[in-house]
Amino acid sequence: MIELLSAVPAQLLLAVVAVELMAESGLLVGVFLPGSPLVLALGFLAGQGVVEVWAAIATVAAASALGGQHGFLRGRRRGGPLEQRVTARLGERRARRLEAALEGRAGVAVAVAQCFGVVRTLVPRLAARSGLSHARFTACNVPMAVVWASALVLLGAWSGAAYERVESVVGLMGLPLVAAVAVILLVVQWVRRRAPRAASGSPGTAPACANGRPGSSRFR
Repeated sequence: MIELLSAVPAQLLLAVVAVELMAESGLLVGVFLPGSPLVLALGFLAGQGVVEVWAAIATVAAASALGGQHGFLRGRRRGGPLEQRVTARLGERRARRLEAALEGRAGVAVAVAQCFGVVRTLVPRLAARSGLSHARFTACNVPMAVVWASALVLLGAWSGAAYERVESVVGLMGLPLVAAVAVILLVVQWVRRRAPRAASGSPGTAPACANGRPGSSRFR
């Protein structure tokens, strides 16, 4: 990929990367397009002086965020032949389960999804269907797009001769991190469910007395 990209003039290179990343995060065909490997390669070229590092970061962050915005707005509309095919192949029941899983924690999912291919394409649409507001989606998506872009571009720029090893490590980091995030979300959900039960069963929360004095010392 580096050999191919290095043959492209700097300004055209940034434009090509921007278009590809907008498609990767904003269109359903993006599930088949490279995201992180392309950004890492751009970062490597920035480290070699082909493009400016700041320009690479700005291009990647803006393109990915704009793609996410497009995906979110498309998710509000629903439908479309390609989207219907994906839903049909995934199964209506599984699609509904994914949407239900985002309820109450769609903001966290949007932020985490920015770091991973495929889900970076799908989660904005599912977040829109879950009822997440556009303002909150933007507040979660844009900062993470900047963080993701900065991390990968700088990592590529600093990798030097170890680029291939860094690329492999970045690819392998996905599965453990996804598993860790899943465990954290499960623990948070479990704590939320336990908290109301513990509060309702606590002996120190007796109702107020008839004379108006509270029945628990916590309110005295």
